[in-house]
Amino acid sequence: MEFSRRMIQALSKPDRMRRAYVCLIALCSTVAISNPTPAFAQRVAVRADGIAVVIGGAAPGPGVDTVYRSDVEFRARMRLADQTSLDQALHAAVPNALLSATMNELIGEVLIAREAVRVRLAAPSAADIAREREGLERACGGTDALAELARMYGLSRAALDAMALRRALVSAFLASNLEGATQISDAEVERVFQSHDNPFPGQTLDQAREPLRAQLARQALERTVERWVGVLRARTTMRVLANFDT
Repeated sequence: MEFSRRMIQALSKPDRMRRAYVCLIALCSTVAISNPTPAFAQRVAVRADGIAVVIGGAAPGPGVDTVYRSDVEFRARMRLADQTSLDQALHAAVPNALLSATMNELIGEVLIAREAVRVRLAAPSAADIAREREGLERACGGTDALAELARMYGLSRAALDAMALRRALVSAFLASNLEGATQISDAEVERVFQSHDNPFPGQTLDQAREPLRAQLARQALERTVERWVGVLRARTTMRVLANFDT
């Protein structure tokens, strides 16, 4: 999951952990995929391609989060811009496998955000939101790439800030609930180093120790987040309308 690296960093710094706990309630009124603003309504008018999934109910309504197909496509094209080129991201067809994986990623984000609202985490700071806005830019290859993709989908700065807010909220919830998930002992590092799963052949233990610890921490975090999303998904009413696998 793309939050892994940021969560490992957050969980390794106690002061950031305390700040992270203060982040997640403003979602209901500001997240672009939940309660459309006039800017979001304009974007839907430009790319009216329907609903991908509703979360929290069987149909859109109060207390229900709606993810549109264009939300999925926008996020997938961000990934394409980072992995290929901006021109490819703007003009090429998005692979169905990427669309499907992206939809599942968005579902996970919304589920975690809903849970954060349920447990009443506080709103994020302006610095937290700005950090996530920079993360959005990095995720698609830079400021210019994000601006071009936003223009393609009719997204205003406010809509992009709302995305950054949701990411700040989700990051905060994960940081406040996954403390300890990335603590990898020296014994575990040494066990993996000595096994056939060692990803650093040809290196000494001292050379491989910290890179291997970071990799094991990332894998542990991904497994923990996957379990969280599975639990939330099992207890949340949800209707998936888009099928990107065919």
